[in-house]
Amino acid sequence: MKLSFSLLSLFVISAIYAQSYKAVYDFGWKPQKNSAEFLHEDFALILNENKTSEFLSYIKFKNDSTKTATVKDFKKIGQGSISFNYKYGESKFNEIITKNYGSNEILFEKQLHDKIFIINNSCKINWKINSEKDKFLSYPIQKATTEFGGRKWIAWFTTEIPVQDGPYKFYGLPGLILKINDSENEFIYELKSITKEHNEISERNFMSQNIIKTTPEKYQKIWEDYKKEPSSIFNYQAPASNDGWNAAYTIGGGDPNDKKYRESYDKKVKEFLKSFENPIELKNTCL
Repeated sequence: MKLSFSLLSLFVISAIYAQSYKAVYDFGWKPQKNSAEFLHEDFALILNENKTSEFLSYIKFKNDSTKTATVKDFKKIGQGSISFNYKYGESKFNEIITKNYGSNEILFEKQLHDKIFIINNSCKINWKINSEKDKFLSYPIQKATTEFGGRKWIAWFTTEIPVQDGPYKFYGLPGLILKINDSENEFIYELKSITKEHNEISERNFMSQNIIKTTPEKYQKIWEDYKKEPSSIFNYQAPASNDGWNAAYTIGGGDPNDKKYRESYDKKVKEFLKSFENPIELKNTCL
């Protein structure tokens, strides 16, 4: 059978299960399509009482939750100084996917240098539930398939965890997605653990001065420019009143007008981006 639900209708159904969870997934991906080996990183899915969820790398989650606690304590005192110690290391991923069940929104948040872009998405996912069943981590699971981002995906969900969400932008099955991979086995998410606990990362962008809300179309152009010439991001800031872009230089660590500095930055970022030459989405499904 085929399913096509909105986030709102799905989570109203399970509103009686107003629990907060933290699910941890292993994410394995092939950085290039012909890669012989996978890269791996843990991700956290933070589920907030069937109201919202955030999906982000586990390292970023630890840093952001620590920062949030520090900022909240600082605001209670109302004076003094504040500093942050990112003691959990650095992740290859700094994006966050937030699902808001009440407003039926999916927000994609991505930091490029000192700019934080927030893109409002609506992602329609049509599932076909298969009769095939299995077990995973002692949970009974059932198979479902969909097409998303130009790829075919196979998901395994369990109704024993009454959370109709999953890793990345995937949602909408009658239970938590425990495993999902594309048909070419280039991207694999697998649940490692799930616990009932409350977590908060609401102050993650505290003191950030360049938060830019934009459309999927505009962000896609910025991202393509960034991949070709990463230093192009130096020129962007929040849109002016005429919806244009103003040049602004709030860059630390060097002069963005210096040719050598820009060339060094481009070289460093292009080397980093080799880990993502094989995109998880081949085309934009979300509007």
